[in-house]
Amino acid sequence: MNYGYINDETIKNQIQLICDCLGNGKNNTAHLLLYETSKAETGLGSIEDRTIGAGIGICQFDKFPFDDLKKRSLTFKDKILKDLGVNISLVEWEHLRYNSFLSLLFCRLLYKPFSEEIPKDKTSRAGYWKKYYNTVDGKGTIEHYLKMNE
Repeated sequence: MNYGYINDETIKNQIQLICDCLGNGKNNTAHLLLYETSKAETGLGSIEDRTIGAGIGICQFDKFPFDDLKKRSLTFKDKILKDLGVNISLVEWEHLRYNSFLSLLFCRLLYKPFSEEIPKDKTSRAGYWKKYYNTVDGKGTIEHYLKMNE
């Protein structure tokens, strides 16, 4: 059930590598958003979502956005391969289930194209997560994000 979670230090190191490759945003807060997203989604791998059709991996990534994102992220393919050693063309959705690095990588790719900067404060990042990651249709709430990230 841990979705590839080893320990906090490993997750933070993975996030740092991903943000070094894909950017940490103007406010230098992408690393916080990725860590907080994984806490909100699975409590860093400690909570299993038994919802049928739910996302997979430490970031609970859904199948539809994965397929779409994989196609749209080909512009980053060479950089990701060079910097991270991952050929995103070969990654399948199921690979995210027990691989925290791939789950976090696709989480960062999902947040990457939005022109709105990742906020500096946690409450605003909770709203950002709800808007762009959990979406209006998702059952997650800003309060849930904040509680999971106390």
